[in-house]
Amino acid sequence: MRLIQLTDPHLSSLESFSFFGVKGKRKSGYLSWYRNRRHIHRPEILERLTRAVHDESPDRILLTGDLVHLGLEDAIIEAASWLQQLGSPEQVLLVPGNHDNYAADSLAAMRRHWCDYLPTQDAGATDYAAAYPIEQTCGSVRLLGLNTSCVSRIFSAQGELGEAQLSRLRSALGGPPSGLPGQVPEPSVFTCLLIHHPPLPGMASARKALRDAKDLQLIVEEQQPDLVLYGHIHCNRQQQHGEVRSFCTASASSVNNASYRVFDVEKADQGWHCQMRLMSLDKNAGTGARFTVAGESSWSRAS
Repeated sequence: MRLIQLTDPHLSSLESFSFFGVKGKRKSGYLSWYRNRRHIHRPEILERLTRAVHDESPDRILLTGDLVHLGLEDAIIEAASWLQQLGSPEQVLLVPGNHDNYAADSLAAMRRHWCDYLPTQDAGATDYAAAYPIEQTCGSVRLLGLNTSCVSRIFSAQGELGEAQLSRLRSALGGPPSGLPGQVPEPSVFTCLLIHHPPLPGMASARKALRDAKDLQLIVEEQQPDLVLYGHIHCNRQQQHGEVRSFCTASASSVNNASYRVFDVEKADQGWHCQMRLMSLDKNAGTGARFTVAGESSWSRAS
């Protein structure tokens, strides 16, 4: 089973907007784009990475948020077109990021234009996390997508799962409320969590952190999923927490370190074997934007 993670493409341009044409926290976001992000996140890099991902023949593409810059409807429409190029809703599992649900009007726009890639919601529902975690299976691999994309205050890029979503996650992983005896997890299933924000305490600065990371940490420690994939901080990072492996991947459109990760998951006699390959932009390739192996690791986990 081949899974590919990419994240934080930050596609779409704000060239048709101005500082005076946006309101609220979008003003500071626009300045960030104008001064820095428009030079870093390039559509031509994302286009070549998308082709490279297709060449890998993935069974499932895992997209961990921040498709756009300021959650504007025009950008969300543009991102919908790219989503269709990336893969069908059956092939792509999307969890939103904080830049997608950026302001009060972003959620409704996402549901209008990304509806095929998002879980079904009641009309007019305003809870961004109500339908999460979203669960999909791909062979013997179980994918659980979490939504941390709360609308945050100006100058904040924090995320939050919320008590209800955390409770549903615990149930989905097969565990009861904390303090009660746990159920025996199903050994024939490889479980992968997808989340935009860094999942555990200390993984990001306070301004960019997950507010309820300590609560998620308790669930991860109790239930021990096999894999956790995240984005948000635009870097390549690999860590291990007990038996749980976590990977952060750099922005898919960055001129500095655009990357994607390939995970080949196989059932072994006594559990699972996973091989990870990090593919990153080769700066020596010039305008060719070639992606080469920047790191590899493999591990086995007993049932």
